[in-house]
Amino acid sequence: MAKPKGKSLQQRYKYPLPIHPIDYLPSVILHNPVSWVYWAYCFWKATNIPSKRVHIEFEGGVNFPHIVVQDKDDMKYLWKNGFFGTGQLSRSEPTWLERQEGASKERSNDLALEKITERRRIQRLEFKKERVKLEKQLLDLRRNGGNIEQENALLVQEREMLRMFKQRQQEEGLGDNNSVVEESMIEGTAVDHEYVDIESLELMSVEATFLSFALPILDISPKVLLSRLFGPSNDITYGDIHKFITHYVTYHHYRSLGWCVRSGIKFGCDYLLYKRGPPFQHAEFCIMVLDHDKSKDYTWYSSISRVIGGAKKTCVLCYVERLLPEDQIVEYWRTDNFIKLFGSYRVGEVIYKRWIPGKNRD
Repeated sequence: MAKPKGKSLQQRYKYPLPIHPIDYLPSVILHNPVSWVYWAYCFWKATNIPSKRVHIEFEGGVNFPHIVVQDKDDMKYLWKNGFFGTGQLSRSEPTWLERQEGASKERSNDLALEKITERRRIQRLEFKKERVKLEKQLLDLRRNGGNIEQENALLVQEREMLRMFKQRQQEEGLGDNNSVVEESMIEGTAVDHEYVDIESLELMSVEATFLSFALPILDISPKVLLSRLFGPSNDITYGDIHKFITHYVTYHHYRSLGWCVRSGIKFGCDYLLYKRGPPFQHAEFCIMVLDHDKSKDYTWYSSISRVIGGAKKTCVLCYVERLLPEDQIVEYWRTDNFIKLFGSYRVGEVIYKRWIPGKNRD
């Protein structure tokens, strides 16, 4: 994913949600009554409802449906306005076509995240090979009875190589585009030397529900969406929908607080929380969704916190409490009363930190 810098980054990801505020109203002149009338007229005529709905399709079997967006404009719209979905052939932002064609003229100084990661891995591999050679020379020197001056010379050479390696990575940064473009491509995706974009944007079930229930973005109602995901409502039991409801309530909770919520499967958690989004900074919190009346054993908490702590993030245990009986929840689901359904849960949060004897002495 390319990272524009400066004002271009702020302008590109200006809005946190697909529904934009009305920010094009005329100025009001306090001593001019006509300006007040004109402002009220513009406000009455203004609207922030999208001109069209985003079309989604369902792929895969009945047991494992995938919600995808295939229209390229809709993919960019959802990503730029809230970072919804994940490119099926990319790490996050759908940039497969750009990576295959190379950087365009308008973005010639940008580099996709996949290319940055690939290049840094190659540099680290080369550095490790050179370091192994120096360490082997140092070991042979000690076995053959070399003097201290020769050992110091090899150690100085190793430190200098490490310094040059770090300096090289700092100088290149994220904006350098002097890397070899990968020439391999998926068979059948190039026609007459032009690539055909085969990438789609895949939405999580909670994202699709949020964009149909909380915001009028998708061209599908919550009733139809959930029936495609879970089957006819008459056959639904509470055990079938409990996990989805708790995860959606948590997702909706943090989205309503202004957080950018992304999948946390990479770090072994349910969600990642960003202040603004992936292009701006790393995620600060990892969310684990739990039932309020259930607990895990110590090894589970220790394993999760070890992984999350290693990534320098904060582990948040999000406990979801059901306030109504199970039968009432199922009745709300069958009658499509999703406002009362999702409002029948309460969210509590606990920050969990792993105790380390060497650091937490007090």
